[in-house]
Formats: sequence, structure tokens, C-alpha cells
Amino acid sequence: MHTQYALRNSNLNRYWGGNRPTTWNPIGSLLGAVADSFRRMTESDLGDELAGSIAADYQILRELASSSGISAFEARAARDGRPVEIKAVPVQMLGSQGAPSDAILASRRVQHPNILPVIESGVRGEAFFWISPAIDATSLRARLARGIRMQLKDSLTVLRDVSAALTHAHLHGVVHGGLSPDNVLISGGSGVVADLGVPEVFSAIRRQVAPDAARSAAAEALRYAAPEQAAGGNPDARSDVYAWGVIAYELLGGRHPFAGRTTPSQMLAAHVDEEPPQLLSGPSNVPASVTKLVMRCLSKDPAKRPESARRLFDVLTRELLVPPPQPAAGSGQKAVVALFIVAVAIIALIAWLGMRS
Repeated sequence: MHTQYALRNSNLNRYWGGNRPTTWNPIGSLLGAVADSFRRMTESDLGDELAGSIAADYQILRELASSSGISAFEARAARDGRPVEIKAVPVQMLGSQGAPSDAILASRRVQHPNILPVIESGVRGEAFFWISPAIDATSLRARLARGIRMQLKDSLTVLRDVSAALTHAHLHGVVHGGLSPDNVLISGGSGVVADLGVPEVFSAIRRQVAPDAARSAAAEALRYAAPEQAAGGNPDARSDVYAWGVIAYELLGGRHPFAGRTTPSQMLAAHVDEEPPQLLSGPSNVPASVTKLVMRCLSKDPAKRPESARRLFDVLTRELLVPPPQPAAGSGQKAVVALFIVAVAIIALIAWLGMRS
């Protein structure tokens, strides 16, 4: 096991409530009462709970597909009819730390074209919710699920946009803490980051996923957790850089760096202990500077990752400004001349054969 986590592992017994498994597993679960309340709230209709409490301000139209264990709803504002998306989790799931406050308030002050803003948040009834404008976009998760590789330039553009969003957020002291293809949106070819300002929600989701559960929407979030998060630590800017690296590896390489891990415990153990296969340039000719950058982002030691998201932005911006390889100077003119000579030779040969006959 990597030495930087030796001391942190001594705290895992507390993370597991004194019942740490014999086989090391970095995922804990909430206390039984919290887990039970989460299940009860999930089995009841969170949408009904929320709809009744915000009816004066928003009308919920339909439930959207759950992503990373978060319920989502299409809605519109009662005052002006503008379309919005409401996301929510049972407030009991957050445990003793309660609903996010400082982080989400700070995120509402972060304005950037590659960040989907949070326009309202709070607790209503048994639900913690946050509201963002509805935009015409597709999640990166949906794009990856189609199994169709994006063009290299399109991939680099989305990754650059995400790095720009993270750079701006980090400069304002806001950490995402749950970056994944579920909250990377593609709109008009640009990347937009959603769900900024709720790191406590993502931490709670990771804690409540059963270690040996089959893959689920909630378990998907664990596929992008940094090693320090897997060991129970709080996320910081370098954790976001790691998550960006996993997304970049998956987008550019066509597979998750730890593909084949079937349970949450296997996945998080891989994040902590296993080195991912080297990302190759492949048929898309991914630039060497980008493959090297992605592998640095996946370093187990946060200190060995790029010093900031700005570094990611700078490398990708430089690569996107480099024009694609062009034919050597004059090669087009030489090809035309060569074709002309061949054509003349063929005509001369036909004429000679005609004279012989």
C-alpha cells in the first residue's frame, strides 16, 4: 500500500464504526439509523415530498434519470415559467454534518461560462435540494454510453472547458468533490460542469454505498474518487484534478483506467493501490503531452499531480492551437506534375500502339 496512506489507514476503523472488514475496503456506510432513513426516504417518493414543499415557487413536471445517487426533476418556475432542473437527496443521508451551506453559497458567487450556476438551494421537508437553469445539453455519461468515440479535437475541447471551470472554481475556494461524466454536460460542443458546491452530498453518497453492491447510479460516483477520498479524507482541489484525470483517461482511451472492477470495494481499492495502464496515443493520435498530463493526474500522491487545474487548461489550450499535420510544402504541386507526366506517357503509349497497328 502506498506509504502516504499508512497513517490514514489507521483511521479506517473509525470510518467503519469499529467493524472494519478483514479484507481492506475503503468504503464505509452510514450508521444503521441513517441508512434506514435513507432507504425509507428513497422508497417514498422524494419528488412528491419536494413538490409539495416548493409548489409556491416551482412546478415539478417529471422525474429525470437518477445520476450518482441524486434524484433529478424537470421543473419550471411559477413566477416566469423559466425551465429549471432540481436535484435533491434525502437530508438524513447527510448525517450529522447536515445540509451544505458554506460551499454551496460560495458556489453561487462563482460565475463562469463553463459552470452551470446554482440559483437556489435549501432544505424543504425531508429533502435537501439545489436548482440550476435547464440547458440544452447531453451528459458526458450519455455520450460514453453510446460507445461512439468522440473526435480528438472535440474530446480535448470538452476536457479543456472542464479544466477552465475547475480553475475558476478553485480560485474562489470552491471544490467540486464529485466530478464525474454525470455532471459534465456537453452543450453546443462546449463542456459545462454541474453540481458545483455540494461536496458533502458526494461524500455522503460514497459512504452509503454497500461495499459489495452491484453497479448502480450511486456506485458510479465511486469510479472517480481520488485515493484520499477513498481513504475517508475530505476532497480538495487536487482531488478534482484526479477525477479530471479519470474522465480524461476514459474519454481519450476508450475505457476506465480500472475497468473490470465490478464492486465498489474493488474500485476504490484500485484507486488507492493499483497503477493504471499507461494511456497510449492510440488511433486518435492523442498528443504525448496530453497522455503524460493525464497519467500525472492519476498519481496516488496528491503532491505529484499537476499543481493546479490551470496546468491542465494550459496544456490543452496549447494542443488545441496546434494545427493538424499538413502535407510537406510543395507536395501538392509535385503530385499534380507527376500525374500530368503519367497521363502524357499513357497517351503517347496509346498513340504508338495505334501507329503499330
